[in-house]
Amino acid sequence: VVARRWCKDTEQLVDSVSKEDVERIRLGLRDLDSGLGAYPLDLMERWRALTCFITSDMLERILPAGGEFSSATGSVYEDEEMEAARRMLEQQTGTSVPTAEMAESLDRFSFPHIDVRHSVPPNADPSLVCRYGVDKSWLLQTTLAKYWNGDARSLVGEFQLAFLIILVGQNFAGLEHWKRLLHLVLGCIEALEDGAFMFVPMLKTLNNQLSECPKEFGTSVLDQDNFLAQILTTFVLNLYESEIRDKRALEDEVQRVRDTLAERFQWVLPSGSQIQDEAGVEEGEYAPQIVD
Repeated sequence: VVARRWCKDTEQLVDSVSKEDVERIRLGLRDLDSGLGAYPLDLMERWRALTCFITSDMLERILPAGGEFSSATGSVYEDEEMEAARRMLEQQTGTSVPTAEMAESLDRFSFPHIDVRHSVPPNADPSLVCRYGVDKSWLLQTTLAKYWNGDARSLVGEFQLAFLIILVGQNFAGLEHWKRLLHLVLGCIEALEDGAFMFVPMLKTLNNQLSECPKEFGTSVLDQDNFLAQILTTFVLNLYESEIRDKRALEDEVQRVRDTLAERFQWVLPSGSQIQDEAGVEEGEYAPQIVD
């Protein structure tokens, strides 16, 4: 039994219930039934689909102390924004701007920092720079080992948690982490060969999330900077052009996402062949060159 008391002054649930009161509540749980509504069992499977990879250890590691957060709860991504602003100010003024000392706060998510802009191995030769500047496979393998002990389910679980932080708390940090994880996974090319271990559960989770998004939320948040359309279009094209022998499982999940986007948000996600035709085939002296 977890018992909290509502504080009118701070408008928060506080842990100020005595052990004796908690035990009294536990022994009289049946007495609470008359004041409770029936649990909506018809929603249980939908909730499970949104949370099936989230663990108690993950919640304890990522959420602020006590598991409470708000739209103002910060993360490492705020630090990143402040540093970017500092560098921009230095460029504009031509003077040195001291690094701001980040105030220590308990009201922060402990997200691992995912920087999809830096996806190239250290000391890479020019050919690898070209390859992994676009293909996020090396970065996925590296961060998967570093932050999630190689467990793809944990990464997908964090993707689920970030979405709930957006949906429940309307929190920018959750949105930013959700976008980074989606880009990290769906921005891969080489790693598609091991699609079942990562991409199928990621696409299933994304489809479940899109199915639960309010329509206004989808248009105002998910369409921000046209991010979702771009990353999905890139993934569909990469999957179409890949030489994977059995694409059926991945293609089936992409089709489910495509159907959901069309039904709920009136978005048209083109097929790989359509994207390729629209882009055209660049040939001759102006075609991209692979650096050896």
